Amino acid sequence: MLAYGDTRSDFETGRNLFSNGQYERAVEVFSALLAEPVDPKAVDARKRREIVQAARPLFAATLVALGRISEADRVIAEHLRDDPFYEPPAGQFPEPVMQRFIFVMSERAEELEGLRQKILRERQDAVVREQQQQLREQRRLAELARLATEETVVTTRSRVTALVPFGVGQFQNGNSGLGVFFAASEALGIAASLGTLLAAQHYAAVDCRIADCEAAGNTFRAVRTANWASVGVTTALVLAGVLEAQVGLVPVERATRKRTVPSPTVEPVAEATSKGASLGFVVRF
Repeated sequence: MLAYGDTRSDFETGRNLFSNGQYERAVEVFSALLAEPVDPKAVDARKRREIVQAARPLFAATLVALGRISEADRVIAEHLRDDPFYEPPAGQFPEPVMQRFIFVMSERAEELEGLRQKILRERQDAVVREQQQQLREQRRLAELARLATEETVVTTRSRVTALVPFGVGQFQNGNSGLGVFFAASEALGIAASLGTLLAAQHYAAVDCRIADCEAAGNTFRAVRTANWASVGVTTALVLAGVLEAQVGLVPVERATRKRTVPSPTVEPVAEATSKGASLGFVVRF
C-alpha cells in the first residue's frame, strides 16, 4: 500500500502529464493510483481519500481526451456515487469533459438524488447524536456538581419507639408541636389521676366520730368521679398519642441537604530539633 507521500507524488505526476497533453502516460499513472485501496483505519486515510477524489475527475478527463468515452463515463459515475454533491468547477476542464459530467448526472439523476438524501439524513442523524451526547454530558456534569454539594441523609424511625406515650412518637416523627401537647396533657392527666386518687383515699378513711360523715361521703364520691374521669381522659390521650404516632410514622425517610464545608483550623506546632526547637503552624481542613 502506498504511503501518503507517494500517493501525492503520483497525483502531481498524473496532473502534470494531463496538462502537458501526455494522456497515455497520465492514464497509466491515474489507473495505478486509483487501483490502490485506501485503508479507512490508516492514519493518513482522510488525506489519501482527498487525493483520490481529486484524481478521479482528472482521470475521466484524460479518458475523454483519448476518446475512451464509455470508460470515462464509468469513472464519472463512480466519482458521483462517492460524492453525489460534486460539480466540476467551471473552467477546469474542456467542454467535452463538462458535457460528459452533465450527461452522466442527467442519466443517473434519480440514483444521485437518493444518495444525496441518504447523506443528508446521515449528517442530520450525526448532528442529533452529537446534541444528545452533549446533553447527556451536561446532565452528567450537573449531577456530579449536585453530588459534590449535596448529601443524602437517611432517617430511620422505630415503631416500638412510637408506642411510648408522652409524645415520644410525635417527637420521633418530627412533629414537635403535637409532642409537646401529648407530653403536657398526659402528664397533667396522670397528676390529676394521682391527686384525685389520694383525695378519695383520704375521704374514704374519715373517722365519723370526729368528722361529718355525710359531708365526707359526698366529697369522696365527687373526688372518686373526678378520678375516674381523669383516668379515662388520660387513657384516651395515651391511646390517641400512640395511634397518631403509628399512623404518621415514616419508617425510612431520605432527604438531601447541602454539604457542610469544614472551616480550616490553624494549629501551632512545636518540634524539638538537634539545634534547638522550631515553632510553626499547621492548617487543617
